[in-house]
Amino acid sequence: MKILVVHNIMSPYKTLLFNALCSFWRGEFVVCYFSRTSVLRDWKVEEDKMQYPLYVLSEKRWEETSAVFLSWKLIMMCFRLKPDCILLGEYSAMPYWAAWIYGRLFGKRLFAMVESQGQDHPRKGTVATMKARLKRLFLTHCEKVMVAGEKHKAYVVSLGISEEHIVIMGGVGGVDRAIYAPYLAQYDTVEKRRGIAALLGIPERSYFLYVGRFAKEKNVFTLLDAYRKSDAAKKGWGLLLVGSGPQESELRRYISDKGIKNVVFPGFIQQEQLPLYYLASTVFVLPSLSEPWGLVVDEAITMGLPVLISNRCGCVPDIIKEGENGFVFSPDDVQALTEAMQKMMGSSELEKMRMASLRISQSCSPSISAKHIAEGLLRAGDGV
Repeated sequence: MKILVVHNIMSPYKTLLFNALCSFWRGEFVVCYFSRTSVLRDWKVEEDKMQYPLYVLSEKRWEETSAVFLSWKLIMMCFRLKPDCILLGEYSAMPYWAAWIYGRLFGKRLFAMVESQGQDHPRKGTVATMKARLKRLFLTHCEKVMVAGEKHKAYVVSLGISEEHIVIMGGVGGVDRAIYAPYLAQYDTVEKRRGIAALLGIPERSYFLYVGRFAKEKNVFTLLDAYRKSDAAKKGWGLLLVGSGPQESELRRYISDKGIKNVVFPGFIQQEQLPLYYLASTVFVLPSLSEPWGLVVDEAITMGLPVLISNRCGCVPDIIKEGENGFVFSPDDVQALTEAMQKMMGSSELEKMRMASLRISQSCSPSISAKHIAEGLLRAGDGV
């Protein structure tokens, strides 16, 4: 069975998943990307680590390439490769529909991967209803729908897909343990981790850590407000804001205007260096208003961090166990996040939570997700 995966751009975490999937179908597994990169992403992707045959349809960034051009190129690629099975990485752009139509017309087996969930963003009104009908049309003509987690499964069920045609992948790809494990081994005690702050050029203290884009949907201003209202600065805690984005200058100005202390901006950090920032921190926070999954949460628990996670994030409840490795809060409630931060600072259970995160992280990996997908493909064939 020759499998063609259709995906928008190259990304480190999907490379891990596709490498793992390729091991099931050596020589019969191909990935076709729309483009190498995106306007919204600044990932460093090492193509020499990709262990599967691949094709790139455009050398421009994805959003800067005509959807009609990509659709035509993709259909031509399908005719050239003649796959038996097409695994579609999404359904929200025209090229995915082009591959879907090709598959329907020529009797190819179609499968879909869904990383959207019901709390991504409001879905009301006539336009939302029309989009839901299109999604249902797309998904009901796929043999199996591979979803990231429980919230994604519930969303797909709400679109009218029966549960027997849904496979839970257990995440969106997972983290590269080859990068993270050596850091955990090297800095395996509290004493060893104390020196990391000096290595990074930041003050040595307990930190709440945020990693991600500085954009409206990430809700970083709410995090700043909760941090300011808590006793964090008085207790000597700091806030690490790792990333970049359109709101960065506003955030810096807000911090200055409000006199918020102990906030550090390390900038955008590539994946290979991120483990040091996780190890230099005490608690990870993700306050997003919209988050299909939240891969940074996988990274945080892999590094053994207790977590405070917005209830809008797709990884809740799959890898967030309330009171066990962290707490969940409403991103609209500054007071709830303030109280959660206070609870973490006063907790004697942080080490227990750290160990719980490490244990839970063992259940989410590229190889495990690939195994679920492969089993779904092999079990399919009965239609929807």
